[in-house]
Amino acid sequence: MGVSYIDKVLDATEHTESETDIRIQSEVDRVYRSIPQDTTTIKENGSSYIDVVRDNLSDTVVWNPWIAKSKTMGDFEPKDGYKTMVCVEVGSVNGFQKLEPGETFEAGMIAKAHH
Repeated sequence: MGVSYIDKVLDATEHTESETDIRIQSEVDRVYRSIPQDTTTIKENGSSYIDVVRDNLSDTVVWNPWIAKSKTMGDFEPKDGYKTMVCVEVGSVNGFQKLEPGETFEAGMIAKAHH
């Protein structure tokens, strides 16, 4: 894959993802920067589950609180939900989108379920 990311769990240090599949087995809070393709596919048991399509945005955040952090979140239900959830969202996280007076900027994401 060769995409750089900031790992917030590891003191916001920069790393490079060499795998095409990311397996979540502990707390994850990463900002993947400038991903070349515009679609990120979330898989379950090897099958495509959801496609997240970026529109005019270059960064993707992947987050899962895992055990310790989910226990500190009062509204996280069910308590073992970290085992079956992942948050994937897009944005201009790595830098600001500067707008001059009167300028506009449109962007977004589409989540498409396969099941």
